Amino acid sequence: MAMKRPAAAVLKRPAAASVLQRPAAAMLKRPAAAASVGRRSASALAAEEEPTHAPVAKEEPTHITILGFGSLLSERSARVSFPQLSNFRLARVPGVRRVFRHPAGIFFQRSIVPPGTKEFCSLSTERCAGRSIVVSAMEIPRSELTVDFYRREEEYDLVLTAFEPLGDGDVGGEGLLCYPAPDEAFVQKWGEARWQESYGRFGITTIWGHGPDSGVLPCPVYLRHCVLAVTKAGPEAHRSFLDDTFLVDRRTSIREYLERRPEIMELQPPPELAERYNG
Repeated sequence: MAMKRPAAAVLKRPAAASVLQRPAAAMLKRPAAAASVGRRSASALAAEEEPTHAPVAKEEPTHITILGFGSLLSERSARVSFPQLSNFRLARVPGVRRVFRHPAGIFFQRSIVPPGTKEFCSLSTERCAGRSIVVSAMEIPRSELTVDFYRREEEYDLVLTAFEPLGDGDVGGEGLLCYPAPDEAFVQKWGEARWQESYGRFGITTIWGHGPDSGVLPCPVYLRHCVLAVTKAGPEAHRSFLDDTFLVDRRTSIREYLERRPEIMELQPPPELAERYNG
């Protein structure tokens, strides 16, 4: 999931009971039919007196699938965000491409945006007919969908998206994937104070309003982190990231960009972030 959204703790729903039983008062036998009505068959009377139960309740799934499209393509990196993940594997999402097109507030807060540049972009996905991307798919307990999880993904719209299997024996399904959300949705969800904390105080006036000719570029430390992560995920994930991921112009692939900017892969994150931003 390039999985940043927030809030105060999300309560875990209790598991639904497998059978909902009525209280004893509701299960009382019906009175016998009056003699004037005539004698009923024993089977009919037995059927009337048989207690009834509510239908079996459908249990809510305990896990949900997350789709990682950036640094979460590395299982090591994914486990930093989701320590209890299971069934980590690669998959493909059709009709989607990756784009470095929007600023991430956390990059400014961690001081990894080169001063005086537009190199502040994080990664997102968007619909694009005829393209597809390799992602990671993993199951996490629903209990991990906490306020901290949504805070990490604060600027995104998390949408259940169909994915196809890549590995032998794997199956497809649906998982949460990050898409752009309107700027107004950020303020509506998190409030003006959070906007100022994440963006306003750094001079950012829009998250998703940077057009193809805006000249915004990937945050170098984060781009290197993603490339290292997908390298660990194997050749198919690596190739997909280089060729199915684009700058904001939607023309320049990350492979082409790194050929022009090879020094990015030689960068080192600040020491206090070395563990987090090394794939």
